[in-house]
Amino acid sequence: MGRRSKSAQERSALIDKIPEGAKLVSVVTENGEKKYRPPADLADTDEIQVNKNGIPIVMMAHPGRTKNPKVEPANAFVAELIRRKDEAIKADPIIAAARDKPDDPDVLQQVIVAFGEEAASIGFERAEAERKGEETSGLSLRRINALKALAETWLRRREQMASKGIDIDSPSFKAMFGFIMDTFKEAMLSCGVRGEMVETVFAKLAQMMNGEWENEAKNRMKNV
Repeated sequence: MGRRSKSAQERSALIDKIPEGAKLVSVVTENGEKKYRPPADLADTDEIQVNKNGIPIVMMAHPGRTKNPKVEPANAFVAELIRRKDEAIKADPIIAAARDKPDDPDVLQQVIVAFGEEAASIGFERAEAERKGEETSGLSLRRINALKALAETWLRRREQMASKGIDIDSPSFKAMFGFIMDTFKEAMLSCGVRGEMVETVFAKLAQMMNGEWENEAKNRMKNV
């Protein structure tokens, strides 16, 4: 024998018993398949499943773990602490530099300063511990790690600055340098320098700007 279908009145009464906020309702479809459906998607042929008290079996949340659940502060003090922490994070120069200009070399510079501040702070704590006759090996290890991180970041910053030099062989540099030379020529002509003298000066410039001049230009840019 097939399943006895409930009357429209009985079905309506069951739907009214679905708890408010329920996400899914347990049903048996007309094909005998057990599944969960959202209350709004219940089919007329679905048989709503109930517990021993006659209340529809439901899920109050979708299956799976809730992502990033919001946790309310325990009290006003904790709420104020969280607010101050959020403000401190927003005002942190490293966060600001990384957020606004992540490719800017100043990000590493800010990191170096932060490592230095931490190392100095730990150094102060160690000095105070020594003054009080307390154990300092843990503080020394922390300071060594901070100084090591500082040195590694500093070396990375040096590498970054060394590779920052202008590529004088690039099309953009050549276009810019050509514009400077054109401006220089116009300035000479506007000052009354004869055309043949201008050509002589530029011929001399071209003669002086050889491979040795390019190497010296690169070295000077690296040392800025």
